[in-house]
Amino acid sequence: MKRKRTHSEVQDKVLRDYYDRTSELEKEAPIKKVDLSFPKPRRLVALRLEEETLEGVKKLAASKGLNYSTLMRMWITERLRTEVR
Repeated sequence: MKRKRTHSEVQDKVLRDYYDRTSELEKEAPIKKVDLSFPKPRRLVALRLEEETLEGVKKLAASKGLNYSTLMRMWITERLRTEVR
């Protein structure tokens, strides 16, 4: 006994055939390999600062369009580069 195809199976085949005939990917250029790099995982570290210090960092970071934790991470990274040489 022959199994009946379901509606979704028929529709899937129709769609696959359509995209096989009309794919734009190969018309423009062959697909090129892309090298991806991902940032290194970060670890959460607690740091106790005086309220005035934290407020000052937040204001400075905001004036530069940065999050305050990003600014502090940048400062620590820059300092490490100069000190570890």
